Amino acid sequence: MKTITVDYDDVTPATIEHRLTDKETVLAIGNRRLPAELTDRQRLQEALQIADRLSASVVAWRGDIVAALQKLDAAEYIRENATV
Repeated sequence: MKTITVDYDDVTPATIEHRLTDKETVLAIGNRRLPAELTDRQRLQEALQIADRLSASVVAWRGDIVAALQKLDAAEYIRENATV
């Protein structure tokens, strides 16, 4: 699998969106667009597999981020309340 590192300037909360039209459902992340025509069963099934994998990965990534933030907060609290 090819790895692409994305700059946070390219992918922001504002550049992640889902759109549904009468012809397709689309997930856009930065300049990447993942469309699935509503009449194409194979494409919809592929999109569903991608959605399931993304969901699981995002939940895990979010957990990592929250844990790291909690660790940083705890370290800051210890520094602020340390006796000298």
